[in-house]
Amino acid sequence: MLKRLITLVFIVCGASLGIFFIPEIFKVFNLNAHPLLLNPYVDGLIGVIVFFLLFYWLIDRVVGWIILGEKKLLSKNFMELIFATFGMLIGLIIASLISVIFSLMGFTLLKNIVPAVLAVVFGYLGFQVGYKKKDEIVSFLPERFSNQKKKVSTTYKLLDTSAIIDGRILSVVQCGFIDGAILVPQAVIDELQLIADSTDGFKRDKGQRGLDILSDLQNASESVQIHPGIKGMKAVDQLLVKMALEMDAKVITTDYNLNKVCQVQGIEVLNVNDLSEAIKPVVTQGDQFDLVVTKSGKEENQGVGYLEDGTMVVVDQGKQYINQEIQVEVESVLQTSSGRIIFTKRVKKHV
Repeated sequence: MLKRLITLVFIVCGASLGIFFIPEIFKVFNLNAHPLLLNPYVDGLIGVIVFFLLFYWLIDRVVGWIILGEKKLLSKNFMELIFATFGMLIGLIIASLISVIFSLMGFTLLKNIVPAVLAVVFGYLGFQVGYKKKDEIVSFLPERFSNQKKKVSTTYKLLDTSAIIDGRILSVVQCGFIDGAILVPQAVIDELQLIADSTDGFKRDKGQRGLDILSDLQNASESVQIHPGIKGMKAVDQLLVKMALEMDAKVITTDYNLNKVCQVQGIEVLNVNDLSEAIKPVVTQGDQFDLVVTKSGKEENQGVGYLEDGTMVVVDQGKQYINQEIQVEVESVLQTSSGRIIFTKRVKKHV
């Protein structure tokens, strides 16, 4: 459709140039033209043919430039574009006022060339100022109007399959730590259903768990919405990346590869694993807490338990307390490539 539109523009340009220039050429060179060549329809047809012979190769490039510009515009916030356009209009008005002064001087160069240059320069400067100074402009507006603008600029979050199956996102949403609309593309739901229908029992359980968590998410918050996605795209990772770029959205995931792809594309990622790592309880030597010993350790008489975040706790002389809750005191903390290990000893509970 876009290519047809550009072709039509080329036809109009060629016809207009033919109608205007062909009679002028005969006048300039004092040539006797056949009456047929002075017919505007014939001149227009000749102009179209010549224009296409010279510039047909440009059509695909023009289409590519327009598509690229469209993608960049769609990736920007709508309110930012409004302020940028307003700034450009102010710049053009200033350029027009200055051009009036030059037009009064009487020089042909000043009348024709300078106004065009001023329009380009001030239009560009106005666009940049409006785009980059949006927040400062809003601060000058009445408080009521300013608050309405803030409500309009919603930041979307796109929820990935891995984050749903992981399950921790449900608690994060229930606690209200994520604001704005959380969008679940239809392709993500289709992938969950495909996993839930798998013949592999382990995958089937993961898929069913993901569908249950998605249902709980919808019940927990009205901000969780189903989005149809992009027509024709079924690969979930590619879909999320393209939607994030077009909507200026963030991606919620636990997938390492998707995280890296988003970082390369300049997309902000909310990784549930990073959040979990950031809010891990910090324990130091001498801290005391209650622990359920679940199994024996590698060394003799050692017991092993786990904190809520999965951190392994080794209890010296704790084997005899398996399946019991005891109070322990931290002796040391070891950081390994697979995580932290906390070494403790049993202490008597204070009554």
